[in-house]
Amino acid sequence: MSKRRKKLPKKRQNSDYWIYGHHAVVGALSNKNRHKYEINFTPEAERKLRKEVTLDNYSIHTKIKTREEIDSLLKGVSNHQGICIRVDKIQTQDLKEFIKQFNDKNSIIVLLDQLEDPQNVGAIFRSALAFNIDGIILTDNNSVTENPFLVKTASGAIDKVPFTKIKNISSCIKTLKENGYWIYGLDMNTNNNLHEINFSEKIVIILGSEGRGMRNITSSLCDENVKIQINNELESLNVSNAAAVMFYYLSQLN
Repeated sequence: MSKRRKKLPKKRQNSDYWIYGHHAVVGALSNKNRHKYEINFTPEAERKLRKEVTLDNYSIHTKIKTREEIDSLLKGVSNHQGICIRVDKIQTQDLKEFIKQFNDKNSIIVLLDQLEDPQNVGAIFRSALAFNIDGIILTDNNSVTENPFLVKTASGAIDKVPFTKIKNISSCIKTLKENGYWIYGLDMNTNNNLHEINFSEKIVIILGSEGRGMRNITSSLCDENVKIQINNELESLNVSNAAAVMFYYLSQLN
């Protein structure tokens, strides 16, 4: 019992929230850059977690709860799998520091331009992890912020794929170009099919918002716009589906 009474680290004001779901909790625990405070779990969820994680390695408070108690703690959320962890939001780097962590000759970065749906963004993080995307950039304005639903959808990927946020997309793209990246915008209105593009070694893929796609100002800043050729019976793919296709295609080039 004494191991369950470790002193909680001091939290930053207004930055903590609950992550729920087994894979999301495991992802949060694995992220050395994320501050973690306490885990609540059912006995069954605890046993499953301890098969993957050595909890004694973490200075974190643990509590056994019933599913109903966790339901109440999460204000009615029911798909928590009997486990949740209170954490701080991930602190992001500025863009120049963010870029420095990637291979200087070959890397792929995704820029999400004003995506607002946490399910789409979470799914993009998950696909990015699956296909070895190096990092993700999100815009500050008109974009989803880190939240429990996004993290659950990402299934731990938000703690494993580096990301940052930027305020001005024009200056962001300028910095990326100065660092040797070639900018590709995903645009269903272009004539350039994905399989016809000779991709550079350092790539930025820009995905536009769910409703209107890529903004005109963003499109004008791209070096090339590309499209995924699909059946004429369908107007377009959901942005997270399009992202998965793009990531898979790029993963096969090397």
